[in-house]
Amino acid sequence: MGQATDAARQERELTRQALAERIERFEGRVREEFDWAARLRRNRTRVLAIGAGVAALVSALILLRARAGRGSRSDDPATLDDIADELHEIRKQLEKRGQESPLWQRLVVRSAVAAASAGGAAAARRVMPSDKTRQEGREAERAG
Repeated sequence: MGQATDAARQERELTRQALAERIERFEGRVREEFDWAARLRRNRTRVLAIGAGVAALVSALILLRARAGRGSRSDDPATLDDIADELHEIRKQLEKRGQESPLWQRLVVRSAVAAASAGGAAAARRVMPSDKTRQEGREAERAG
């Protein structure tokens, strides 16, 4: 019985040592994976190429947007009539194409038109005083 106990104790000790070694190796791998500086050093050319590509793409987008917006862009704020006209033109172009346009595009245009008209109505309600406010103002002028 004493030998079995010693063997079991020795087996547990060996298992504990093996587990400790595996844990140390695992911790080393985790540290290596999360060490961004070492990863950057290993993949320096890839990171530089990706960064240069992103910078070129952003620069190209900025340039294209600046060039495209030169002729039609003004510093005046867009009015609801301008927006409605643009949406009307978009709708005309889509109707010319007929059912050729995809469903999602038609839904987007229709929802934009609905949102624009709802926004216009809400803006008109805010800008234009209600009948009650006008009537109260007239009564105040008469009393005043």
